Amino acid sequence: MKQNYRLFGAWRLLAALLVMAYHFAHHAPNPDPITDWFEHMLPLLDMFFIMSGFLIFEHYGAMQNDRDHYVRFLIKRLARLYPLHLATLSVFVLFAIAIHAGFLSSQVADSRYNLMALPSNLLLLQAWGVNSELTFNYVSWSLSGEWFAYLLFPLVLLAFSSGRVWGLALLLAFLIAILEFLDRGATEKYDFWFNTKLWAAYRIAAAFVFGAMLCAIARQLGVPRHCQLLAWSVLGLVFVAMFSDANIYLILGLFGVAIVLAALADKTGGDETAWLNPAASVMAVSFGIYLWHPVIELFAYSLVWNRMLGLDDPVLFWLFMPLPALATIMVAMYSARCFERPAGKWIEITLTKAWSERVLNRKTV
Repeated sequence: MKQNYRLFGAWRLLAALLVMAYHFAHHAPNPDPITDWFEHMLPLLDMFFIMSGFLIFEHYGAMQNDRDHYVRFLIKRLARLYPLHLATLSVFVLFAIAIHAGFLSSQVADSRYNLMALPSNLLLLQAWGVNSELTFNYVSWSLSGEWFAYLLFPLVLLAFSSGRVWGLALLLAFLIAILEFLDRGATEKYDFWFNTKLWAAYRIAAAFVFGAMLCAIARQLGVPRHCQLLAWSVLGLVFVAMFSDANIYLILGLFGVAIVLAALADKTGGDETAWLNPAASVMAVSFGIYLWHPVIELFAYSLVWNRMLGLDDPVLFWLFMPLPALATIMVAMYSARCFERPAGKWIEITLTKAWSERVLNRKTV
């Protein structure tokens, strides 16, 4: 039976809501103090990718490492990611067309809405270092990085089959060495590997391998007493470390401990995390909240708040924020149920059928 990691869901939802609030806060009167406060929590993004590596390895770690299984794996992951990406990207593309046609105006028409960057976004290449700006749905760099990590999954399987946990640790050390080399002359905040978004695919690959390694470690551990309390306590230490501007390796190490404890807490068999069940439907769309909130921001802030209302009152701003936040959650839930799942199922069935026919034809030739 598929393991239900409730704490993972709760923490991913928390991270998605904080990222959403951070981006919305850029529209506040005098936003710098509040956005500076939020930026202490930038490493929360890595938690998404570490958990992704953990869960993918949990479900596919025993997969046979050959071309057929690899292609079927990629089809499943593409079917899961691409409908959400296409839906959110389409809104920004329509907005870009309206801008370049002269119906709307934007100060970032030639950067964020540069139609020359559309092919890289469609192909999920935008976080591979091919663009000089974040374009269209600016948070979709994370999807691009996830796709890059999926493409490298045979390497993860090879590392584990060759050296188990130590094989994954060696692969992780190799990837981090490359990242450290790539940002060796960095001086700007977002040029460092642990903050970059323009070439974040390589950072995400390392986080993904770290998550796979944590999954392999968790399989070998027993469940300590008060495991859920320990997990939340270590997560609290993560926040202390982030707000203390601690070394990134300490922060990621604490994340690793927290994630292993969270996984073990959901394996106790005593339903200790069942108290999170009422929020399950919202937790299930945490990544949807993350991808949809820039779309809601476009309408709620760029259009309604800034252009139609034109308000500059900080109290009204914070009273207004729950409305686009709730709208984002509702859109994410509706999108998942009515578009992403049906579209994903169609993509999976269609591509799997095409691949199966190709394999069959190759065998009969």
